[in-house]
Amino acid sequence: MPEFSPEPDTSAASGATRAWWARPWLISLVVVLALLGLALAWPLLRPGQAPAAGHSEPGGLPWQVKTDGQGGSLVFGLRLGSGRLGEVEARFGDNLRVGLIQPMGTSSASLEGFVETFQAGFVTGRLVLAFEAEPAWLAAALARAPRNEVGEGGRTRRHGLASDDLPQARQAPLVGLTFLPAARLDETTLVQRFGEPTERLTGPAGELQLLYPALGVAVAVPATGDAGEKTRVVIQYVAPRDFERRLRAPLRAALAASAAG
Repeated sequence: MPEFSPEPDTSAASGATRAWWARPWLISLVVVLALLGLALAWPLLRPGQAPAAGHSEPGGLPWQVKTDGQGGSLVFGLRLGSGRLGEVEARFGDNLRVGLIQPMGTSSASLEGFVETFQAGFVTGRLVLAFEAEPAWLAAALARAPRNEVGEGGRTRRHGLASDDLPQARQAPLVGLTFLPAARLDETTLVQRFGEPTERLTGPAGELQLLYPALGVAVAVPATGDAGEKTRVVIQYVAPRDFERRLRAPLRAALAASAAG
């Protein structure tokens, strides 16, 4: 906090200097700044409680997951299990990039969307959206794709959609979200926010998966001491009814393959 230097009193009667704390306008300034700082920091000073869903910033915070009682969920205002790509497109507009993602060395592709900068309450990050589409349509759309580019890291190729494929693509159900927070979050903070996980899985390099089947959430926490963009926390969301098939079973299979290799 900056220090204030006493200023000379220009009063002809006084001629003496007055300390900053004796000046009412400076006291008022300090109080206002302190209250402003407290207001901004309050959500972070209450690690065990998140703001209520109706009082947070638009879209909700990463740990605000609302289940619908029918196996679906609402995350960031998006309906997992029942929402459609067209609804997502209407919300994000030009900030949403949609295309076919093809892993290098394979002939198959998946339909995904990407938002480079996403504001989840007071947490900023990147958002990846997964949509379900028939394999036959994906193969045909891949063959009709007008353009492609190498994806980040060189492990995938991104294909654009032909204009004739857009109407059907917009009907594709939203089945998964992946949020990559820009802030570095540790296990303690995540458990305080999401609650105690139902299960913890540990990978061969010490990375940790916190599993929340009732919410349809899996949180990947890098091993202690890891640093860099590629080792930040990754939060995955699916409809709770799809948790076993889309998250837990693939995670266990991947861990088993790593252990065997």
